[in-house]
Amino acid sequence: MIKTDILTPADVTKLVKTFYDKLMMSTIKHHFIHLNLEEHLPRVDRFWNATLFVDFSYGQNLMEKHMHLPLKKEEFTIWLKLFWESVDALYSGPNAETTKNRSSSIAYIMQKKLLKD
Repeated sequence: MIKTDILTPADVTKLVKTFYDKLMMSTIKHHFIHLNLEEHLPRVDRFWNATLFVDFSYGQNLMEKHMHLPLKKEEFTIWLKLFWESVDALYSGPNAETTKNRSSSIAYIMQKKLLKD
């Protein structure tokens, strides 16, 4: 299968759905099973579209949305692994690499701020 890059909002939606399918079968699913995914996934779409494409904006505070979660350091590693697997399974190219790099930065910053380590 020839992979294309992440080029459109539809590509982001496919990535987010693939990623959440993996999350819901993972050892960290307990952080996600209470979510109304019909409401949550469009917000995640908007976030990643704003991260990748200049035409989009995301108006919520990412840290604030996660402050209440009892996250553990190893869960960030699982989250990132599943996210990278999702990107790599679907896409290849500069935006795919940018997405993985930004996800690493986000995981690192969130871990530092939320776990205070």
